[in-house]
Amino acid sequence: MATFPATLPRPSASGYAVNPIDQTIRTDMEAGAARARRRTTTRNDKVNVLWVMTDAQLAIFRTWFDNAAEAVGGASWFTISLPIGTTGLVSCTARFVGAFKVDHIAGLNWSVTAELELR
Repeated sequence: MATFPATLPRPSASGYAVNPIDQTIRTDMEAGAARARRRTTTRNDKVNVLWVMTDAQLAIFRTWFDNAAEAVGGASWFTISLPIGTTGLVSCTARFVGAFKVDHIAGLNWSVTAELELR
């Protein structure tokens, strides 16, 4: 399994959010209250991350993301250390949900945002 490059920065606290996935399913009834039941016991959170990278770091990130042996264009699972509300940084298994977005900040600095799903 691929690992997020140690040479790249950790996600910034700004823009970072953990979004737990709803583990229940509801069925509306013709009369009375809706029926609710647990869909899964697996915890699959989604995390919005923001990295501030230099030009050189962005080049490393893009190479790692596109590499067929690493993130495989975002389709492959990888390990990354993230704060998920337990005890500081935790090693998580994640993959990208869709494409990442890059915005120019100033000079040779870039803001990279993405949504990750955790398992």
